Amino acid sequence: MNKSLYILQVLIVFILFVKCSSPDKKDTGESKFITINLENANPETFESLFAIEEIIAIKGSEGIPIKSIKRVLSRENNYWLLTSSKILRLDSNGGFLDSISRLGNGPGEFQSVDDIRWNENSSLIEVLDRNSGKLLRFNPEGEFQNEWNNPYLYLATSFMPDGDDYFIYGGVFFEGDGYRAVLVSGISGEKKKGFSKIENERRYLSVLNNDTFYAYNEEIEFFYSDNDTLYTLSEYGSTIKHILDFGKSQTPREFFDRSFENIMDFRNQAAANDYASVFSIQPTDSHFFFFVIQGSKFYTAIVDRTTNEVKVVKGWSSEFGNDFSDLSSYLVYTPIGSDRHFLYFSIDPYTIKSEIDKLNENPSLPEFLKTNPYLHRIYQDFDKYENPYILKIRVNELN
Repeated sequence: MNKSLYILQVLIVFILFVKCSSPDKKDTGESKFITINLENANPETFESLFAIEEIIAIKGSEGIPIKSIKRVLSRENNYWLLTSSKILRLDSNGGFLDSISRLGNGPGEFQSVDDIRWNENSSLIEVLDRNSGKLLRFNPEGEFQNEWNNPYLYLATSFMPDGDDYFIYGGVFFEGDGYRAVLVSGISGEKKKGFSKIENERRYLSVLNNDTFYAYNEEIEFFYSDNDTLYTLSEYGSTIKHILDFGKSQTPREFFDRSFENIMDFRNQAAANDYASVFSIQPTDSHFFFFVIQGSKFYTAIVDRTTNEVKVVKGWSSEFGNDFSDLSSYLVYTPIGSDRHFLYFSIDPYTIKSEIDKLNENPSLPEFLKTNPYLHRIYQDFDKYENPYILKIRVNELN
C-alpha cells in the first residue's frame, strides 16, 4: 500500500475515534454571538434567577438624607458608596463609618463624584470627579492620599485603572479626540490609544454610564448603552468579545446615522421599529446581567459566561398573583455595581411602600409579606428609615 495513503487512512481512523469516544465534550472555543430571543421571554419568579445575599440599610445615616446611590464598591470588608454629593464608607454590616463631602476645588475636595474603583497597583480607592477633571485617592481607611489631574477626565463618566495606565470613558459628549474611550498614561498623562469613534450619535445619544468597564481574567471588558457589542481593550486596540443577537429586533447600524432631535426622538423611533437595545450591563465572573428595552417593554437577560446559555425574562411572576409581580421588578431596577460574585442594586423604599400600600385590601398581602421578609422589613421600617437600601444578590445557575 502506498505509504502516504496508509498514513492518511490512519489519520482518518484516529479522528473518527476521537469524535466518537467523546460525545459529551463541548466546544471550548468562545462563541462571539449571544442570541437573546425576546419572543420566547416569559415571566419568572425572582427566586428562580437570583439568590438574595442581603439587603443592607445604611445604619446610622438617618440624619444624612440620601437622594440616590450612584455606585457601590465592596472592598476589604467595607462598602464605599457614591451619592449625589457625598462619598460614604460603611462596614460589612452597613454600619455608617464616614461621610466625605468636601466640596471645593482644593486637594481632596471635589465638585462631583461619578465613579469609584480599587487600584491594585497602588492599593488605593480612586474616585472620579468629572467636573474637576481628576481622580481622588484614599486609603482603605478613608484617609485622603493624593489626586491625579488629567484633561481626559473632564466630562468622563467611568474609568478603570490598568497598571500604570487608565481606561477612561465619557460617551459622545466626551473630549476624547473623537473617541468614546481612551487609554491614558498615568505617568505622562498623554493619550496612548482611542476606542470606539464617535459618529453622528454626538447629536442625540446623551446616555451617561457610570459603569462601562469590568476586569475579568486579566482582560478589561468594555461596553456601553445602545451598543450590541462587548469588547476587550488593551494598549494595542479593541477586540470583539461578544455580539448580542436580537434577531429581527436588532437595531441596524445605519439607524444611528439618521437625524434625531434628541435622545427621546431616538428612543421613540427605535420603539416604532420594534428595535431592542441594552440599557444596562452588569458583569460578574460567572454571568452577565443585561437590562434590555424594546419600546415600552423591559426584559432581564442573564448569560452564563462558560456556556453562553441565556435566560430572558419578561416581567416577574408571583404565586400570589399578578398584583404582586411589580414588586420584584423594583428590586433590580437600579443597578449600582458588581464584583466577582455579586450584583448590587439600589432600592427606593418609597416605591416599595407605595406598591405595598396599593395592596392593602388584597387578602393575600399578609401571607406575601411573611414569605418575603426583606420587603416586609423595608415596609415596616419606613417610618424610621427612608434612605435607599443596597440589594446584594447572586445569580443562580441557569437551568
